[in-house]
Amino acid sequence: MILSKKNVQVKNTVIGGGAYTRFIAIAPSNAEEMKSQIKEAASLGEAGIEIKVGNLTKAEDALSVLVEYKEDLTEQSVVLNFDTTGYDNTESDDEKLQAAEKAAKSGLVDIIGAEAFASENYIASMKKIAAENGVKLMLSHIDFDGIAPEDEIIHTAKAAESKGADLIYLAYMTKNDPDVIVLGYASKKIASDNLVSVPICVFPMGEVGFQTRILSERCGNSFGFYHLAEPENGLFESYAQYKAMYEVYGDCKKIQSKVQFDMGEKHIMGGERFIRCFMLKERTKNDILEAARNVARYNPEMVEWRVDYCLPMDNSKFTEDYWKNALKEIKEILPDVPMLMTFRVKKEGGKTWYPDALRLKMASALVSTGLIEYCDCEIDNDIEYINTLKEACVKSNTKFVVSQHKWTETPSNEEIAATFRECVDKGADLPKFYLMATNYDDAVRTSVVTKKLREEELDMPIIICAMGDTGLITRTLGGCMGADFEFIDITGIKGGEEEDVHYVDQLADIFGY
Repeated sequence: MILSKKNVQVKNTVIGGGAYTRFIAIAPSNAEEMKSQIKEAASLGEAGIEIKVGNLTKAEDALSVLVEYKEDLTEQSVVLNFDTTGYDNTESDDEKLQAAEKAAKSGLVDIIGAEAFASENYIASMKKIAAENGVKLMLSHIDFDGIAPEDEIIHTAKAAESKGADLIYLAYMTKNDPDVIVLGYASKKIASDNLVSVPICVFPMGEVGFQTRILSERCGNSFGFYHLAEPENGLFESYAQYKAMYEVYGDCKKIQSKVQFDMGEKHIMGGERFIRCFMLKERTKNDILEAARNVARYNPEMVEWRVDYCLPMDNSKFTEDYWKNALKEIKEILPDVPMLMTFRVKKEGGKTWYPDALRLKMASALVSTGLIEYCDCEIDNDIEYINTLKEACVKSNTKFVVSQHKWTETPSNEEIAATFRECVDKGADLPKFYLMATNYDDAVRTSVVTKKLREEELDMPIIICAMGDTGLITRTLGGCMGADFEFIDITGIKGGEEEDVHYVDQLADIFGY
């Protein structure tokens, strides 16, 4: 973590020092709700609790509860945040200032928060209240409309510091992968170039920002707010979801497989590297060879050739020989690069429907060349189909991938485990399971159950990820949960199923893994 020029000490916590500071955020709507939330938040043992007053009828209502729980919060910092952006609170500036003054004088709070772009008099009054009572002022800017350009984000941070902020919190709605990149680079630049001297947090809102919040300190943030419960609007995950993901991905360290495949100089499957597998999904031979030449520029560790995209495709000897020769030309362009050959069935994401007999004949013929290191076969194929293709792989010393794809859901933990076991039972050297994460919990379950399976049961290399926005981290840092490679493209595809190589590189640069 990058240290701030100016540290902020509140109770036993030094914000902006050598450790990342986590606050548990709560937004109670009444006193009774606040009591239960404070009690639960305090038990989690993080550095502090942020109380958002936006759902309260009166901000001052929080003070009586804080008095009651004063003894429970002697070690944890309390942030009373009067920034009501996005809430229904209708209190005037004067009413907020009165509540802030009472809170500061009471000794019940350590930090008070306010909008960075409120009126000058309001901010000046908040700063005066903080300074006179020995508490810190956090100025925040929350933008639900989307992110701003990098220079504007930096300007906003500098403006907040110039107004007297002891801490700065900027939050922007991220809607797609490019938003994550802009926000990540802005955060990292602010910290690495010391563009502001006080501790700062630049946080994404929305599902696509999940990875950034999990790895927040790696892009320059000094602190972050983690919601006790997942808000209904999906802007943030719950603290429990964050904590589970942080335990899997926080150190960005890949779990190695007990069984590893030595595939030559380019990689060891299941080893210390999370391998990037480039995809060839073009239709014609000329386009495929051109794509292979483009991929070669990135020094690929592995490629997947999606034969179901290829045209022409029929049952003739001419077509079989045509694609065998094409395979030889691809391998000449990409020498020593292990290849995964996939003739995907239509119902599991294949480009075009073909009879099973044609798929089996073509896949077996390509494997028989000895030029294929891995061959993919769907788990739901007829057992005779699977056994025949497996036999061809054994004869050619090709590793057999047995795969399953769930394009609309993440099944139960039990089904995930059972699917991997079925893949192995059907002869997989390398089992594969692709899921669709539709919410934060799906991504969490995929990560936690996969890590458990890797550590306790699955000895061989595996392929798994959660598709969808919340599943991004399972694709870019899947090695942390036990997966061994990711699928990436060079055609600008971002999000959902596989990422563009430039995007993957940018994420690695931002988070330093």
